[in-house]
Parts: sequence; C-alpha cells; structure tokens
Amino acid sequence: MLKVLVSGILLAGSLSGLSANDMSKKMGIIPLGNVGGSTGNVFPKGRSRFIIRHMFLSKNEAYDGNSKVTDMKKRDLDLDVTHFLFRYGLGNGFDIRVAATYVQKNLSQTIPIGPMAGKSFDLKNKGMGDSVVVGRYEILNQKKGAPLFLSVGAGIKLPTGSTNKSFSTPMGERKASQTQVMQLGSGSFDYIAEIWASKLLPNLRIDAHMMYALTTEGKNDYEFGDKLKWNIGYSYALNKYVDLQLELDGLHMAKDKLKDKSIDSSGGNFIYVTPGIHIIPSKKYDISLGYMQMVHRDNNYDSSTHTGGLSEDYRVVLRVGYNFYRRK
Repeated sequence: MLKVLVSGILLAGSLSGLSANDMSKKMGIIPLGNVGGSTGNVFPKGRSRFIIRHMFLSKNEAYDGNSKVTDMKKRDLDLDVTHFLFRYGLGNGFDIRVAATYVQKNLSQTIPIGPMAGKSFDLKNKGMGDSVVVGRYEILNQKKGAPLFLSVGAGIKLPTGSTNKSFSTPMGERKASQTQVMQLGSGSFDYIAEIWASKLLPNLRIDAHMMYALTTEGKNDYEFGDKLKWNIGYSYALNKYVDLQLELDGLHMAKDKLKDKSIDSSGGNFIYVTPGIHIIPSKKYDISLGYMQMVHRDNNYDSSTHTGGLSEDYRVVLRVGYNFYRRK
C-alpha cells in the first residue's frame, strides 16, 4: 500500500498538466471517496446521488483526558445515527446537499447513592433528528486541467429533532431540561462552513475535508459546543468492483453550556484511524464499510463531581449510495 501511494505522488506533477480527455484515460478506475469525509469535486448540472449512512457507537467509559475515571453512575450510552443525504448538481460550479437524520439513543445508568443506591434504569428515545442544508462552490477542477479538485461550502443545521421529551425514573420525572443528552435535536440553528480537496491519481485518490459548526443556544437553555471535524483519506481501486481505504478522522468539540455556564464533563479532542472497504456491484449503487478506531482521546473532566465525559473506543460506519447517473 505504501509503495502504491509513493508511486502515485511521484506521478502527480506530470498528470496535472494533462487535458481532460487525456486525464480520463490516465486515471483508470476512479475509486469512491472515504466513508468518513467527502470529496472535493462539485456535481455538474443534473447529476445527483442519494446516500444512506449509518453509524453505531457505544459510550461506556468516563475519562479525564485519556485516563479512565470512576463513573459512579455506571453510564452506558448506545447511539445509532442514520443520515439520509441527497446531493444535486445545480450548474455553474454549484451543488447542494440536504440531509435528514434518524436517531436512536439508549442510556442505562445506576443510582450511585441514597436509599435506592445500586438500582439501574434505562432511558430511551428515538425519532427524527436535526437536518442540514449545505451549498458547495467549485474553485478548482482537476478534470479541467487544475492540479486537484477544490471546493468550499456553507450551510445551516435546522432544529428538526425533538427537544421536549421527559423521562420517568426511579427518582421521579425528569424534565427535558434535565436530560438534554437524551433529546433528539439541539433546538438551535447552527451555521456550517466547509472546505474539500481531492487529488486523482491512477486507480487511487486522496481526499481531505474540514467542517466547522458554529452553534447557538437552543431549547432548554442548552447550547452544544462548537465543532471542528477534519478528515484525510486514501482510497485505492483493486478492480472495478472493490476499493480499499485508509483515513484519519479528527473531531474537536468545545464544551457545552447550560444557562451560559460551561459543562466541564463535555467536549474534548478525538482522533480515529479508519480502514474500510467499498463494494461496487453496479455503476448505479455501492456499499461501503468503515471501522473507526480511536487512537487519541483528550476528554474533558468535571472535577466538582469527579466525573469524566463518556467516550467510545470505536465507531462502525455503513454507507449505501445510489447514483442517478452512470458512475465512470
């Protein structure tokens, strides 16, 4: 794999000066982009693609930085998030994507002290989450002679997920304002800025993506922290039916706020290594699977309650794509 990557980089300079027709011949099989990010190209007018992306993770340990700490509540949060994404080329260097989300949450925990100490209970919630609309503009196009694809975008997250569910617990009713982590949405309009870059080489591609989300206060006097996500990935086509990928994913989450006061056990910095495989049975549809192994964790910690934020060790991502055009 390393030999292929080095050889590809050495060819990059000579390929950047080719015409669009010559480049199409030299590229061979163009692999799919990695499962954790996105690609730098903008869809031409009328081209469209529908994606279902499902992610599973289980947060069952509390951390101070990268060190496990005792979680007196013995919390265990299982999270399933399914994105339904449609992307469409508008023409003149613009495309747009619209994404809706379905969320399932299951939190189990134990009462740590008092007359009911040791008693466990579950909180469950599922339904539609928040939605996203993002427009993208093409700056560079490798197939038109540029050295790479480069695009920028901006958009908004819409508060379509519910934020008002209360829960019955052994300690009595818990209002939505007391269980924000179990709500399906943030109740806020958040603003998104993104940048993408891609480089095509014979039978392989290198993709990079960065997204910043500027959050605002939502329902229940709660404000989720700003979020910075970044991704760089390498995909190689073994043949026209199978690609392999390796990517590096980073996530920075600022601390959440409740009534303008920071929640010390929220937020942190996380890095994952994600090997994966793409299966392309047809030019119309494809299936991809990625395993995101956490390799760096800097979790925030609440010293007043001696509680670290919950964190997972891995994530699993499944992506199914359908093209409303013939993939070349």
